[in-house]
Amino acid sequence: MNNFDSHKRPQHGAILQLAFRPFFLLSASYAIWLLIRWSLTLMGIWPWLSDIPLLPWHAHEFQFGFAIAVVLGFLLTAAQTWTGQSGIKGRPLLAIVSLWLIARIGMNLNSYGLWFSLIADTALLLISAAVLLQMVLKSKNYKNLVFVPLLGIFLALHLAQLYAMFAEDAQLSKQLSYATSWWFVLLISLISSRVIPFFISRATRGKISSEPLVFTLVTQLLILAIFMQTLLNYSIGIEILLGFSIFAHLYRLYSWHHRKLWANPMLWSLWLSYAFLPLALITLLAGNGYSNAMHLINVGFIGSMIMAFTSRVSLGHTGREIVTSRLILLAFICVICAALSRGMLIIWFAEHSQLLMSVAALFWLVALFSFIANYLPILTRPRLDGRAG
Repeated sequence: MNNFDSHKRPQHGAILQLAFRPFFLLSASYAIWLLIRWSLTLMGIWPWLSDIPLLPWHAHEFQFGFAIAVVLGFLLTAAQTWTGQSGIKGRPLLAIVSLWLIARIGMNLNSYGLWFSLIADTALLLISAAVLLQMVLKSKNYKNLVFVPLLGIFLALHLAQLYAMFAEDAQLSKQLSYATSWWFVLLISLISSRVIPFFISRATRGKISSEPLVFTLVTQLLILAIFMQTLLNYSIGIEILLGFSIFAHLYRLYSWHHRKLWANPMLWSLWLSYAFLPLALITLLAGNGYSNAMHLINVGFIGSMIMAFTSRVSLGHTGREIVTSRLILLAFICVICAALSRGMLIIWFAEHSQLLMSVAALFWLVALFSFIANYLPILTRPRLDGRAG
């Protein structure tokens, strides 16, 4: 039995009812700023004057500014469903959102702003992990305890990236940003293995069985091994890891597939987003450039999966029917085009890399503006049924 009463009328403003509301909107808004700042700098229109190294800043802020905000918004919201405990809301939620904002302001200043991120982002991750831990322990729902150490590793990677920026070690920064991307892959693929087959099965009324626990463990361990190799800059046997991992993720896609999913953008967006993971692994195995493969992961797998998940959660948790508006359909198409432009076309048309990066950024911006235009009135208003949440 839940320890919160979803039938109660909300006691706080709608935006502070659950973590997904402020974090989803702020993450999309910040990503727009990051894309504009990054693109104008690459084109030579807006010179980079900060003494924070540009490439490490770019990687850190997309990971710990944009993506981690979505992860925290999702986990702190989903934990209420998983554990039956009331999720963080009101002033406590405002406090952790403020920590995120303080860190983002700091990272857009000079190098002394790194201290803002060091303190505020660290506090944000520690508090979020503590809230999640408390909810899991109170409910004795120990299977979800795994997400607490996962957040702990994110904290360690955040601190390591800041150290590399302080030390102005470009190679270490790149190595750590790649490792962080693999850690996001580990988390998102784990969540996907639990919810995507459920979503597809329920919407299509098809029989899609949950994968065996052993298969889940092996698949996640393969990603963990790739993460460790990247973190330690160790590549012996990487081809074997990539080969087995490609097979595992292609099998997941095969087992999740149902012909009816193509009639529902809320389903095919999830399925295609996941397909970017084996595509990135194949690109790595083929030797088509680590940077290109990582952009297939960052823009394709992580970025488009975020778009698909946030679109669905924003409807489901506000008491609305899960249907795709024209704006969100446009967003899904654009984010996929952005990933293909930056991760695939650039392999074949390397001489036009600058143009393709600009095209990818433009697609991303259209997707993000579409998301905000569609969900701003939804996420800032109460649930349709008047319940809290």
